[in-house]
Amino acid sequence: MNPLGVYDVLRLKRADTKRIRDSFGVLLERTVKELNGESWLGLDETVAEAKQVMRSRSFGARVNSLQDLEQAVTYHATNAGERLRKQGLYTNAVYVFIQNSPFDEADYYCGSRMVALPSATDCTLQIAKAAIWLLKKVYKQGIYYQKAGVMLMELVPEGGQQTDLFSHDASDTKKSNLMATLDSINNKYSKGTIKLASEGTEKVWAMRRSYKSPNYTGDWDELPLVK
Repeated sequence: MNPLGVYDVLRLKRADTKRIRDSFGVLLERTVKELNGESWLGLDETVAEAKQVMRSRSFGARVNSLQDLEQAVTYHATNAGERLRKQGLYTNAVYVFIQNSPFDEADYYCGSRMVALPSATDCTLQIAKAAIWLLKKVYKQGIYYQKAGVMLMELVPEGGQQTDLFSHDASDTKKSNLMATLDSINNKYSKGTIKLASEGTEKVWAMRRSYKSPNYTGDWDELPLVK
């Protein structure tokens, strides 16, 4: 826009809208009008409802044991469930995948499977149980896996869920209270303070973080030292 004498935002604000439109089109013309207080680009105040929740990570080291994969899948299922509850949503289906690297010398394998749940849920216990069941269906021995993931699908809001005909309200209430307590404690102290036993304690599969930037503002142990 420099050939038209526009070198900064103030010049653009004062530019002739017809000349701007002829040279650059209607979108930039609307930008000029916005700068002059004329609303053209309305804000969408409603946030689109999520269609799915996905959690996955590449491993810091190759994993070939089912137990290590169960820990990784449980971790992803737990995080996906927490994110689901924050959005006030329930899931009707769980999808799990595991894969080795396509760049390995071994043949590429990506095992995946989905299962529909009896009724919509936001309970980490049910989500993790379904995810581990799926993992056992797609797991193959002798493969060094490089990545795993869990996806929650067919999401519905709390008011739009189709309940199970044979479910017990008391049981559902207990699960909701349990999840609320779990989230409350983990939010108050730190993420993972309370977790499922199947997640394990030693994450041999965890992503390498050797070059992570220091958390100067959030961790006392990572404050810079002045000598």
